[in-house]
Amino acid sequence: MRFRSMAASVLLGCALCVAPAALGAGPSSLAIQPCPEVNDPPDYTISNGAKAWMKTNLRSDYLRGPGTITYNKTTTSSVNASITGTTSAEAGVIFAKASVSLAVSVGASYSKADSWSYAATVPAGKTLRLQQYKEGRSFTVQKYRIVPPCKVKYLWKKNAVAPVKSPSYLWQLVG
Repeated sequence: MRFRSMAASVLLGCALCVAPAALGAGPSSLAIQPCPEVNDPPDYTISNGAKAWMKTNLRSDYLRGPGTITYNKTTTSSVNASITGTTSAEAGVIFAKASVSLAVSVGASYSKADSWSYAATVPAGKTLRLQQYKEGRSFTVQKYRIVPPCKVKYLWKKNAVAPVKSPSYLWQLVG
């Protein structure tokens, strides 16, 4: 009996403290928010990740075959990511999320100073040149935010290509 009356006193005391706040009485009212993510900043989802080869700034002159074309220079190879309509700060967040989602580190750009040497045979009747490509990842990014009442609102969807932050290159003959 004594336990019941003590428990009833504690519950009544709690109810007297919480009830006015829950009903919006006074500045200390409890704000019961069914979806706290509504106030969060926009976020991004990354999907459809695939390997992509991105053209760098390194290429030879054209050669009309038959013959061997050789590229041999000490210079800087560079390539930039492509994603349109985003600020550099937003792009940084996107590349960080993509790196986690794609399980490979990607960035807004990649450059490497080195001695580059590559040769290939151009077949007869063709006019081709050597082109260097940098390994990258293509992916789809969607920007979204949570809006009341706890719904996802997609703001935009874009395709992006970003270089992998490791020295992996491919040389190809191109027309």
